[in-house]
Amino acid sequence: MQSLKRNLVLALVLSVAVYLVIAVLSDLGELLEAFGRFNWLLAPVILGLVALSYVGRFFRWAYYLRILGVSLPLGQNAAIFAAGLSMTVSPGKLGEVLKSVFIRRASGTPVARTAPAVVAERVTDGTGMISWGLLGALTFDFGLQALLVFSIVMAGAVATFRSKKLSILAEKVMSRLPLLNRVAPHLSEFHGASNELLALRPLLLATLISFLSWGLEILAVYLCVVGIGANVPFLVVVFIFAVSSLGGALSMVPGGIGVAEAGLAGGFRFYAGLSGGLAGALTLLIRLATLWFATFVGIVGLLVLRRVVGEPVGDAADEAASEADGREGDDGAKTAPSSGVDREP
Repeated sequence: MQSLKRNLVLALVLSVAVYLVIAVLSDLGELLEAFGRFNWLLAPVILGLVALSYVGRFFRWAYYLRILGVSLPLGQNAAIFAAGLSMTVSPGKLGEVLKSVFIRRASGTPVARTAPAVVAERVTDGTGMISWGLLGALTFDFGLQALLVFSIVMAGAVATFRSKKLSILAEKVMSRLPLLNRVAPHLSEFHGASNELLALRPLLLATLISFLSWGLEILAVYLCVVGIGANVPFLVVVFIFAVSSLGGALSMVPGGIGVAEAGLAGGFRFYAGLSGGLAGALTLLIRLATLWFATFVGIVGLLVLRRVVGEPVGDAADEAASEADGREGDDGAKTAPSSGVDREP
């Protein structure tokens, strides 16, 4: 929970600073006027589409757990997935490994077994968004080159997570480092699960689910454009949103804050020809409907889930280290620390 609070505080501070910069650089009067003429009747539709996109991603998450042989009651699994959205403001959304911590507490499944599902989610988020970006790039002569760079980075990420040699090397390096040496024994299990999830068939199916889910969110973003009265072609909106989202994710800044906003505001101003005030207002609306709505849903899910499985003691690394200590205790006739959940034999 300390990690969540830290991420939220950092994200809020960054957001306030970024949004103030947007307000200063934009025509403040025009920005407020744009907000005033926004068709707020579209807000429920926009948020509904974003929520539906989360439902699609939940099916992908459930599919990953089925591949890994992890079984949870549907309601509990949905609550765990929703709680993970609270970490949308973490760097690259990798804080969503909190879901693995909750699964550990609910079923005893080691964090190292399910954490690759979170990584696979981020990879297929990238492949799904790149697919949309490639469609949007048809509008621009230079767009294909920009998306090609993202494609190469994503292909490299898949190859890295599936590489046995890199896994062995990382385990050797981490085993010699303080603190990390407690997590190193779990890397082989992490690599094995990653290989299962990023094999060709799961990769293609998860990318398709991601593509459809992102499509719902992109449609919500386009309705933000329509609602504010801007005349921007759909594929231009697709390209701007795809590039800014991918840039925010690769920046590893919490929630992509600053990078994503710069991509949206700059894209709408220079590629769509909108005025500074209109582009700024549209940027704020899109981020409220995507980043901050996801964070809100996640916090609600987290509050519900804590009543069911309890509050996680630490982050995923702490849980993995605890598992290592427990196994060492079993092998060396030591007493493993109690976590309130029966450990696997």
